[in-house]
Amino acid sequence: MKEGILFPLILPLLMATLSLLPRRWRFDRELMALLGNLAHLVFSLLLFFQIRAHGVQTLQIGAWPAPFGITLVADLLSASMLIITGLVGFLITLYSLGSLDSLRQSFGYFPLLHVVVFGCSGVFVAGDLFNLFVWFEVILIASFVLLTLGGEREQIIAGVKYVTLNGVASTFFLTGIGLLYLQMGTLNLADLFGKLAQVPAGGVLSLTLLFLLITFLIKAGSFPFFFWLPASYPTPPIAVSALFAALLTKVGVYVLLRFFSLVLLPSGVVFSGLLSWAAGLTMVLGVLGAWSQMDIRRILSFHIISQIGYMLMGISFLSPLALSGAIYFMFHNITAKTNLFLLGGVIALLGGSYRLEQLGGLFRSFGLLGTLFLFAALSLAGIPPLAGFLVSSP
Repeated sequence: MKEGILFPLILPLLMATLSLLPRRWRFDRELMALLGNLAHLVFSLLLFFQIRAHGVQTLQIGAWPAPFGITLVADLLSASMLIITGLVGFLITLYSLGSLDSLRQSFGYFPLLHVVVFGCSGVFVAGDLFNLFVWFEVILIASFVLLTLGGEREQIIAGVKYVTLNGVASTFFLTGIGLLYLQMGTLNLADLFGKLAQVPAGGVLSLTLLFLLITFLIKAGSFPFFFWLPASYPTPPIAVSALFAALLTKVGVYVLLRFFSLVLLPSGVVFSGLLSWAAGLTMVLGVLGAWSQMDIRRILSFHIISQIGYMLMGISFLSPLALSGAIYFMFHNITAKTNLFLLGGVIALLGGSYRLEQLGGLFRSFGLLGTLFLFAALSLAGIPPLAGFLVSSP
């Protein structure tokens, strides 16, 4: 049933809507958030097995034939991203129940969390560039409000930086979309794949694709556009930081994977050299930034940048093995980094600070917590026999 693609989109939107109803009409919003994300996970798993059995699933919204109208497409990669989105949403919701203050919850935290899941799910099944732009804007609006929820001074400053650079990305994206439609007459990714292979690469086409590439590099948090990430991720409650670390930059990486395989390669305009340089500098500068920090949240935020560089380097090689490694590392990073952020929140709760110099001796009192953090960190570092070792091995 092709309509199975719709369930991971309808569910978070429905939960967000129900959570905003007047209190006398709505169910317990915390329970709704848990059940909604759990249902998202279940339907994403069902979609995955449906694709395994019957192949790639496509759905034309409104009965418009492709390449017109809205096309939704789900393959094994996009279904896998939907699964991990539902899992992250469920775990973040569960963590938020015990860590988030009631004031922020009353300001619409859970509906906004549903909207972020809704936007990310839309990106993973988008079949054309214009609707990809729309999904990006859904994520941007919801994540900006989550980032500034609470109205603290540092949150507002971080939110301004975040929304400004992402607004620039939106401008580049919309400009690139307009130019590409002017030249090709379509924005459907499958249609572009066929048409770009028949059109010689030229100056205007190269510039158009460069606009799109810059957009996705900004979304991914790559050099030289990454400064919004360490400025914004450490400022909201740790549950929000963990949600952002798990999904927001990975949306950019996912789209870059699609962009290189469906748009750049058929066009003959390959920016793999440019991407490899950006990836290398992202890796190095992210590590140097992490070394200079003493706050757990800022260390982990800079470390995200470094690991985005690894993923982009895999994409830049454009070989099946390198792309497989980039995809595996992306899933591994989502898991390990989310764990580290959430454990960092527990450490700060028990130790009274996120500053390393104020947390000395905590391991003696809370050995299990320290061990869990150590295992996640060692896995991220690629120490055998943990999961990170598999992706770092030839």
